[in-house]
Amino acid sequence: MGSGRRPSSGTDRILRAAVAAIRPRGHGFDQPVDGDVLEEIERFLPFLPTPMRIGFPLGLRLLEYGPPLFAGRWSRFSALETDQARAYLESFQRAGGLRAALVLGLRTLVLLAFYQHPQVLAHLGVDWQGRAIELTRRRAELLETAPFRTGS
Repeated sequence: MGSGRRPSSGTDRILRAAVAAIRPRGHGFDQPVDGDVLEEIERFLPFLPTPMRIGFPLGLRLLEYGPPLFAGRWSRFSALETDQARAYLESFQRAGGLRAALVLGLRTLVLLAFYQHPQVLAHLGVDWQGRAIELTRRRAELLETAPFRTGS
C-alpha cells in the first residue's frame, strides 16, 4: 500500500463494505459518495506510519474473516448486509483492545473522508473557501480602521 500502489482488491472490497456500514445515512446524507470516500481513504493510506501501514491490512483481514469466529456467521464481512456489518463493527468496538482500536481508526478514516466531501459540505451549508474570503476581508477592514500603536 505504501509508495503510491493501489490497495489489493481484497483490501478494496473490505474498505468498500466498511464505508457502506459506517458512513451516515438518512437525514439528507444519502448522497452517492461512497466511491469518492473510498478513494480518499486509499489516497491517505500510504501516509500512515510504517507499523500502521503494515498492521492496517492485517486488521482488515481479521475484520473480513472474523464473522464465523466473532459473530457466529458463516460469511465474510464484505458479504454481510449493511445492518449486519454495522452490528459486527459495533461488537468489535465493544470488545475493546486491538479490535476496538481497528474499528475506531476505520471509523475515523471513513467519517473524515465523508464529511470533507464537497456534496456533504454543501448539504451541511459549509463553505470553507467563502468563509476564508469573508474572514480575510473582515480582517483587512479591521486593520484599516485600527489605530497604529508606536512603542510600548
